[in-house]
Parts: sequence; C-alpha cells; structure tokens
Amino acid sequence: MVLSNNLDLKPITFIYYSSEGSDWIYNAQPITIFGVGMGAYYKNDNLTIDTKYLQFGMLGNINNNFLDFSPRQSFPYIDDSKDADGYWTEYATAKIKYRLNNFEIDVGKFDRHWGPGIRALHISNKVPSYPQFGFEWSVRENIKLIYFHGFLNSNIPDSTRLPYYNNGFSNRSVNISRNIAAHRIEWSISEKVILSANESVIYATRSLDFHYLLPIILFYPIENYLGDTDNIQMGCDISYYPNIKHKFYLGFFMDEFTPEWIINSKNHNWFAWQLGYNTKNILLDNESITIEYNWTDQRIYKHKYPINDYYSHYQPLGFWAGPHAQELLVNYFFLFRKNKFFLKYSNVKRGIITPEMVEDNYQDNQGPRFELGTEIKSMISLIIERSSKIQGLDYKIGINNVDFKNVVPDPLNLEQLGIDSNKLSVEIGLFYNFIYN
Repeated sequence: MVLSNNLDLKPITFIYYSSEGSDWIYNAQPITIFGVGMGAYYKNDNLTIDTKYLQFGMLGNINNNFLDFSPRQSFPYIDDSKDADGYWTEYATAKIKYRLNNFEIDVGKFDRHWGPGIRALHISNKVPSYPQFGFEWSVRENIKLIYFHGFLNSNIPDSTRLPYYNNGFSNRSVNISRNIAAHRIEWSISEKVILSANESVIYATRSLDFHYLLPIILFYPIENYLGDTDNIQMGCDISYYPNIKHKFYLGFFMDEFTPEWIINSKNHNWFAWQLGYNTKNILLDNESITIEYNWTDQRIYKHKYPINDYYSHYQPLGFWAGPHAQELLVNYFFLFRKNKFFLKYSNVKRGIITPEMVEDNYQDNQGPRFELGTEIKSMISLIIERSSKIQGLDYKIGINNVDFKNVVPDPLNLEQLGIDSNKLSVEIGLFYNFIYN
C-alpha cells in the first residue's frame, strides 16, 4: 500500500513448513513457523526509515534451544501459547538512516554483518537484532570508517533489582547490562584489493561508557586505562578480485590480545580464521558458487568474567557455531526461467565448552582441541524460490538431508548423552512481503 511517493506500508504474512524439522531441531518431527505483521518504508533525499513487526507462531517440538545448532537467526525468547497449542515470539526491527554528503548516521534495532564471507567471524546476524546507533563516514573515496554502539542481553539477572519485580503472584528479573562498541576501517587499495580492520569491546555493569563513544581512538588502550575489566576483540579481512568473475577472501579474528606473548608457545592471543572463494557465471549467466571454511579457537568469545562474554541472548555475536568449532560450506546458486535454485552443503563440527575449560584457558592449561568430544552436523539442501504474479508474494519448496552425531540438546546441561539423528525434510513456504531465511 503506497500512501505517498515517500511512504510505503505493507502487510506481512508468511507460513513455512518442514516435514522433519530441518536443522532447527534434532529429532525428526514436523515444524511449522508462521507470522503476521506490518512493514513500513519511508525515503526522501536524506532520510530513510525501514521498520518491520511480526508476531511469530510455531507448532511442533519447540524449546528455548530452538535453532542453537543452526545458522538461522535466533529468537529473543519463546513462550508457550496461553490459549492454544504451540509457541510464539516476536520479530521487530527498525532502522533510521540519515545521509548528508559523505556521512551517514543510523539508529534503531537491526542487524549487522561485517566481513566478505557468507558467515562472519566478528559481527554477524546470528543473535536477535539489538538496539544500536552508529555512523558510516567516507573519509576519502577509497577509505570508509564505520562505528556503532549496541545494547546486548547478558541473560544474567541483576540480583540488586530482583525484590522490585517479585511478589506473591508474579516473578520477573532484570538482566545486568552488557554493551558492545565496535569500529571498522575499509580501505580499497585498488580495484582488485580491499583491506579492512575491526576492533570491538564488550563491557558491562554500566549502561553507557563515554570512553567507548570515541570512534577514532583504539579501544585496547582505553580498556587498559579503565582497569582491564572489559573484553577486547580485533580482526581484519582482505578481499582480492583478480577479475570480475572471481573473488578470494581471508578473514582473521583475535581475542584477548597480549602483545608481549605473541611469539610464545603459550599466549593469550586466541584466533579464528575464514578462507573463502566465490566465482560467478562460469557455466550460466546467472550463477554463483561460494566455497568457505571457518575455524574458531576453543578459547575465543568466552571471557574470564562471564558478564563480558561475546554473546547476546546466549548466542555468539560472531561465528554462528561459536568457539571451538569449524565449518566447511559450499553454496551454489543459479537462476533459470525466473526460478532461483539454491544448492547448499554444510559440515560443522563443534567441541564442548565448560566453565572449567574457560578457567583453564586463562591459566594456559587447555587440553587438545575436541578432547571431550564433538557435536557434528552435516546438511545438504536444495531450495527453489519463485515469485508469483501477485506483487510481493513468493514461495519456496525444498528438500534437505541432515545428519546429526552426538548433538547435545541443551548447551547449558552438558551431562546429557548426545543424540544421533539422520532425517530427510521436505519444506514448503509461502511469503508475502517477507522472506524467512
């Protein structure tokens, strides 16, 4: 519904069904996800506003660990329906963007993705969207500075405020604040090479720290200046385009930077790596192939003070599988007669992380990688998307095979026995003004 040349309001609805639950759950049971809501989009010469709200419903074997071992974006919470079978949650995003010449400000509740790959090591959209503000400044034609500050969910109750939200018939809790500040420089060295560098900090127990509102100063010395209580991360990535059909990229992430120990066999410089390749239009005119490998050290993302973990809503802010993990990903896409074909393969291995392991990491007593066992998921899928003759109405059909080995259903309860499951799911989706990926 277009109300003016600048404002567009659209109703949103969708329904998506998986016969065996895809990789959303470990057991073979059907899952149905559906939603109804509204979207609004406004744009003029300088200002853009994009917002969506949906009420999600879910039918099937759902719990709060739904999507824990899936790259799909997680939900902030899942509640039992009070009046019917099933579960419900909400999806709400809003982004206000104002651009003036070479400077762009954004504020709202939305997602970010940093890096050249399909996955991201530093900033990804695995976590539910969170409130944030920031800017993007084109310092020169080939240099860009990006900064943002976000407000996360620590899932750690603030005991000092518990008495105010408890009585004889109702109990609630308020979490201790956790925040992220991050900045990134993107430098186009030439038409063939793009180099980027990132730095972020997780800090907690205060709602907003002025020191981390300074986007042009390194956070590492600031963190030391404040007493070494916060959690610093660094990273970089490089993309190389030998020609218009090919792209090679390499990503690097570092946690707990300790300069004087860099060359020591035991150090606090903990890494993650991404290596990828993309090529286009080799056999067909509308074709893309991406091969990507991601590897994360068992020591990253977790902090000696859990309040500073690199997480929000129990999900990692970076690589979707978290620390102590690795994934080989192959994506193939082509367009044929208005049909979009997606063939995907993913093989993921994830090791166990316990509080005792985190303590050992900081004392340089960590054991061998995957010493306590691994969760493994291998998945191959074929999805076909097509737009209907009705504007905004799209549909999907697909099939996937998922093989789980030794998967722990509840990552907060590691005493359970792992689950093995191999299943074949058929999936059907109908979407109006919205795509659930």
